[in-house]
Amino acid sequence: MSETSWQVKKKYNDRVYKRISVALDKDLVEEWEKRLKAEGMGKSEFIRRAIKNYLDK
Repeated sequence: MSETSWQVKKKYNDRVYKRISVALDKDLVEEWEKRLKAEGMGKSEFIRRAIKNYLDK
């Protein structure tokens, strides 16, 4: 028997990615989400760019 599709994806994601979690003020997050939506950018992409920018400096 083979693994189901979600199990294969989970195994890949666990191997390739590391999850982070952060608690932020609700008002800050709402403002951030509005701005991201207006610019057509997702949260993950924003965080990825911010980290890369930080590491390149």
